[in-house]
Amino acid sequence: MDTLTKASAAAASAKIRPAVFDDYAGIAAVESRNGLRPKRRPEWEHLWTENPVCKRIGDWPMGWVAENERQEIVGYMGNVPFFCHFKGREIIASTVHAMTMDLPYRGIAGFFLRRCAKVRAVDLFVISTANEYSAKFNGMFRTRGTPAGKWDQSAFWITNYHGFLASTCEKKRWPSVLSYPAAAALSTRDSLAGAYSWTQRQRGEVETCSHFDERFDTFWEELKRAYPERLLTGRSTQDLQWHFKYALAEKRVWIATVEEHSRLLAYAVFLRQDKPDIHLKRIRLIDFQVLNGNHQLLAPMLAWAVRRCQEEGIDMLEAFSLRPDKQAVIDGLAPRRRRLPAWLYFYMATSKGLTEELRDCNVWDPCQYDGDGSL
Repeated sequence: MDTLTKASAAAASAKIRPAVFDDYAGIAAVESRNGLRPKRRPEWEHLWTENPVCKRIGDWPMGWVAENERQEIVGYMGNVPFFCHFKGREIIASTVHAMTMDLPYRGIAGFFLRRCAKVRAVDLFVISTANEYSAKFNGMFRTRGTPAGKWDQSAFWITNYHGFLASTCEKKRWPSVLSYPAAAALSTRDSLAGAYSWTQRQRGEVETCSHFDERFDTFWEELKRAYPERLLTGRSTQDLQWHFKYALAEKRVWIATVEEHSRLLAYAVFLRQDKPDIHLKRIRLIDFQVLNGNHQLLAPMLAWAVRRCQEEGIDMLEAFSLRPDKQAVIDGLAPRRRRLPAWLYFYMATSKGLTEELRDCNVWDPCQYDGDGSL
């Protein structure tokens, strides 16, 4: 029997059932076998036990597992809900989380997505961490790429030349000794070109905080009134504390704010998302929101983040695509760019009316706070 036939036979023998918390060990094992880093059990359970949607809707399907004939877990897909606000109404969205499958069983991945699509309470499905493999299924299930932003590329700034070039050498399997002259040459070139002079000019009144307090509830209510036509993922204090609970406890979150007369006017969230396999230390811009439409407030926040990365020896600061008015600020700061292996952000609405409304690129304000990109 050839490899393809064996894979087809294995897939045909697998059974899909709802996941339960007691499946954790098997789920963590299949994630590890397929190159994912499993969350610790308390952090994984937290995705549902303290989820604002799950607290309101008691019987929420947390996902599904696939088992082989020996009842071993060979595949998993999580199903994490969140609230969104759109045109004066609250809608329920869901994101696929950590979908993974052992190679012989990948033929049944589509059945996972069909189970997800049958959850009746959901108005909108969001996938913000697609890859080359999952992007094929997005096409199969007629999901759409978000019409705002360029989600097949990112912008970044090198903030520790040697660390960045050392990780590049490791990724490309080049001799590590090459990182020293390469870092020196690139640093000198950027210095002569004044590549980071903007970080000294952009010194606005940026403040920081270590958690999300009651100011963010006030901000969220004002944000909904300021942009009633936008699709906005929930950003109440409860939403934010749930979303970033473990990252906050591990001090992997930076929160930059701008206030006006003690009123929160804008904030940005940065999240540490290292890549241990190549020893890359990385911070990413996850979210930026502003009440008065002054998107230029993002510039001093990015300048603050670059300076902090440099001080702490973090190798790079990265930002994924945002809506055009926000992205223009990033583009104006002369970042480097990298091509991503696939379009990251897909969606599918469950009603014809919502599908039509979401065709308008102006209603979108996509970022890595949506979906599971920062969970």
